Amino acid sequence: MDVDVSSAPSTPQCANCGAALLPDDRYCEQCGRRLAAGEQADAGSAGTARDARQEIDLAVAGGVSERGRVRLRNEDAMYLHAVDDRQLVAVVCDGISSSLSPHVAARRAASAAGGVLSAALQDGRANLTDAVTEAVLAAQQAVIEVRWTARSELDAPSCTLVCACCRGSELAVGWVGDSRAYWIARDGSRQLTVDHSWVQDQVAAGVLDLRSAESDPRAHEVTRWLGRDAPSEMPPVVTMRPAQPGQLVLCSDGVWNYLPEPNQIAVVIDRLPSGAAPIAAARSLADTAFHAGGRDNITTAVVNVPRESDHP
Repeated sequence: MDVDVSSAPSTPQCANCGAALLPDDRYCEQCGRRLAAGEQADAGSAGTARDARQEIDLAVAGGVSERGRVRLRNEDAMYLHAVDDRQLVAVVCDGISSSLSPHVAARRAASAAGGVLSAALQDGRANLTDAVTEAVLAAQQAVIEVRWTARSELDAPSCTLVCACCRGSELAVGWVGDSRAYWIARDGSRQLTVDHSWVQDQVAAGVLDLRSAESDPRAHEVTRWLGRDAPSEMPPVVTMRPAQPGQLVLCSDGVWNYLPEPNQIAVVIDRLPSGAAPIAAARSLADTAFHAGGRDNITTAVVNVPRESDHP
């Protein structure tokens, strides 16, 4: 099952290209067409805060995506595919709100990366690192191809991405931007990705401590992204083969803004009954972010990862 989660279907759409419209839009953000009188969305069209939540339950993996309490549409996207109970693909993308059509960029990136990774598993690709790199590059090309009309106040369509390819206990994770991956296990949890962000750069260079960097107006700026004007650098990929079973958690910053540390994510999951399904963990993480403020779109995917000895 391949799943792509994007904006709520009830959101008013452009009659020309089908892109979602925001309140007070005069032009479509995707195709640039001037909207006719009465065609613009109004503030009430977004619906209630949780009416757009979408969930995916693949038994061995689960995901949740919603727009949160504040945003008028969901600019995150997610792709989940289970080849079988030990081969899975997960992708989470977060549209960059300062760009045109961020929701379209996120959806196209998630679909492109997910398709490449699913094909790699189905074809028995030996090297997961190469597959993840290829997937991120495919996502980059998909975002570049999003139709748009230049407007001085907005950048070209762009998004962040984190993706994972899981084959038994063998994992490969790639990312661009500040969407994150965490490994959650009883023998130790940790963050697998390192943000491509202004905050991370300042802390790594010893210029600012984390608290000072996070309080700066530039705190939410990413230094790498997918899109037409993205830096031309190869995506980082990390691999692991854990000795113990655990869960891989992918999420947008709408989740980790409230649960930044691996142990905080582990505590939320550990509150669930023993053996709870991944979808229960994804719901719990999303609910925690929502009730803590929900100031951004909220998307998370959780994948059960077995020990290698659990499969022949």
